[in-house]
Amino acid sequence: MEDAYDEEGEVNPMGELKAIYTIWLREMLRWRRDRAGLLSSMMQPLFWLFIFGVGMGRSVRLGLSGVSYLTFLAPGVIAQNILFTAFFGGVSVLYDLEFGFLKEILVAPISRGAIVTGKVLGGATSAFIQGLIVLCLSLLLGVRYNSPLGLAASLGVMALLSMAFMALGLALASGLERAASFQRIGRFTTMPMWFLSGALWPLDQCPTWLRLLILLNPLTYGVDALRTLLIGVSKINIALSIGVLTVFTLLMLGLGTYLFSRKEA
Repeated sequence: MEDAYDEEGEVNPMGELKAIYTIWLREMLRWRRDRAGLLSSMMQPLFWLFIFGVGMGRSVRLGLSGVSYLTFLAPGVIAQNILFTAFFGGVSVLYDLEFGFLKEILVAPISRGAIVTGKVLGGATSAFIQGLIVLCLSLLLGVRYNSPLGLAASLGVMALLSMAFMALGLALASGLERAASFQRIGRFTTMPMWFLSGALWPLDQCPTWLRLLILLNPLTYGVDALRTLLIGVSKINIALSIGVLTVFTLLMLGLGTYLFSRKEA
């Protein structure tokens, strides 16, 4: 890996970019080789789309004219897959710690910021790709989205979700020492976050106390933004959703960078 600092100790931009690219590429190669993990990560969205969306959809009454339950559910399942893939991508920090690779890159002549950027981009890219796969699967199951423009705009929301939750996962991993601890805390964190995102039912059909919890959940704004852009069903103003999601992403990137920078080599 090229030295990211010049002879005077100043940051070498080209060295930093090459370090980011190298770490990103390593994360992508590790994700691509984990075929069993990729296959298993596709089974859960298929289960929700096929069993709940197709199988049980006829018994669910949404009160939305011309919108089937499968169509309503699909954006939430896309967000779910991105959430789980991105968040649990943070555990790579702990695997690197256990196998000694993290110590090597922490003492390498590159900045901590470059390491964080490479890891976040790697995890976010894999989560984004898996979100695209779920979107394509939903099309095969009969979901029809509104317009090519809305479909293109939804990719930006998917990218924000991928980066935000990868950074959150990395921040959590930076404060732990074992992958097993991360997995336990991760399950306790991600499942309530998804169930309280409005992914499974319209926001206005929830009791007031539950609606308040849903509105405090940043994933809610990602799900609603995707639903607005993809199927034209919205319960939250799209500008507010994008604004909240952007601020949350920036905060998580800052938190992830800060906590990782404090990690000992």
